Amino acid sequence: MIKHLFVALVLFAPQGSSAEIFRWVDTDGRTHFSDRRPPDAAAQRIVPDTGPVGDSAPKGEAAAGYEPFLGPYAAFDILVPTTGAVLIQPIDTLEVQLLLEPPLLDGHRLDLVLDDREVAVEAGSTRFQIQDVGFQAHRIQARVLDALGNVVASTPLLAVELRQSAPPGVLP
Repeated sequence: MIKHLFVALVLFAPQGSSAEIFRWVDTDGRTHFSDRRPPDAAAQRIVPDTGPVGDSAPKGEAAAGYEPFLGPYAAFDILVPTTGAVLIQPIDTLEVQLLLEPPLLDGHRLDLVLDDREVAVEAGSTRFQIQDVGFQAHRIQARVLDALGNVVASTPLLAVELRQSAPPGVLP
């Protein structure tokens, strides 16, 4: 009997991914939450944060995710560009400057992930440019990999937007 009840609940339970939650304050100042929009009140629709879905992380990010961690390093971060920056420039080149202390340990190499694709970084270089990235929004994360390709340190994932500047005398 309990087994049948459990199956019925699973099959007929409302799905959380399609449910809506509404918030409103009544005339007495009390806040209410419901899955039904109140007919006579102005309500705010709330979108619940359900967290990450699935395990679709590229190689090396399953252990690191997009979460930063220092591993054996005292400091590891992207100094340039800064997160949320909107860069307006004539060419679609992205300048990157990293903070890495101490310098790379033996057997480690730098790796940069730009929009979920790996970008080669010159051995030990913490200041470089990436050509032809495109005028659009980008996500960037730097990582340190060991000799086997495992992530041993990573920076925070940051977002930056690259826009093309207008030629002199032309209004955008």
